[in-house]
Amino acid sequence: LKFNGIVYSRASTHVRNSQVFYYSQGDRLSSPVPSSIQHIYATPTGELVFAVHKLLLCHDQSIDPFAMYPHFPAKMYLSSSSSHLENVKVSWVVSHFAQWAVLSDTVVILSLSRVSTI
Repeated sequence: LKFNGIVYSRASTHVRNSQVFYYSQGDRLSSPVPSSIQHIYATPTGELVFAVHKLLLCHDQSIDPFAMYPHFPAKMYLSSSSSHLENVKVSWVVSHFAQWAVLSDTVVILSLSRVSTI
């Protein structure tokens, strides 16, 4: 799926294009949530929706080595995701993200948000 010039896909098709940050329930005052797109569909009104699995925050955020770098917004998450599918409107998506496995059960997530269209 290409939306506003950005390509999205299901995890089963292309993992990197399925990794997205979104605002839960469209609430732009909340922190974006990393997730993996499992399904892409359109509602009867034609609105595009992703069914996603959210990534889970590490249990102990006190050991997050990236917390001291406010201009490098990486965070630690579990490599496993929630089993619950959540519906996310395409308009709630902020960006893709990069992920790096640092332990067998832990990944570092970094937003790939565009700051310029140049």
